[in-house]
Amino acid sequence: MKLKEKLQYSLIRYKCARLKEAPFDFPKQMQEENRIIITLPEGIETNSILLRMVSELPTLFPTSDLLIVVPIGCTEVARKTGIHAMSPDLYSTNILGLPRRSFFAKVKGFGATMLIDFETHKNVFNTMVNLWSGAILRIGIAGVWGMPIHNFQVRSSYITDELKVYRSLVDVITQIQQGTVVSA
Repeated sequence: MKLKEKLQYSLIRYKCARLKEAPFDFPKQMQEENRIIITLPEGIETNSILLRMVSELPTLFPTSDLLIVVPIGCTEVARKTGIHAMSPDLYSTNILGLPRRSFFAKVKGFGATMLIDFETHKNVFNTMVNLWSGAILRIGIAGVWGMPIHNFQVRSSYITDELKVYRSLVDVITQIQQGTVVSA
């Protein structure tokens, strides 16, 4: 592991230790009006299938404000999904290769109550957005980070097919929103 990666993971551990967990009323909190941040995998601009899945979210949360946070390419993502998107300035990074604190202050300023993370691999940028968001409910795919970064994890039986994992995540969120969740 390179020095830069070690420092990034140290920063994540530090932020996790300082993360204050708040109780949430599940599923009621998810079904109410929310401000929702959505994080997408790196290089998502080319994956139109996932972007179509993400574009379903405004119909699931009709009274909520949604914001997509991506490392680069926010105009393309916003155009394809119809959801407002935000990304850091390309040349405004700190010594660790992450966006400056002012970008994360904008993320926190959005006032998110819920975060949906579509990342299937460990991604430092999305993790920092998770930790800075201030969201009480942070939904992610099981087996990526876990607690405390994602306090609600969706497990999919399609481990090797990323598109099916994304579909599983959207389907679980849809079932919770519609109140049709069936326990296994």
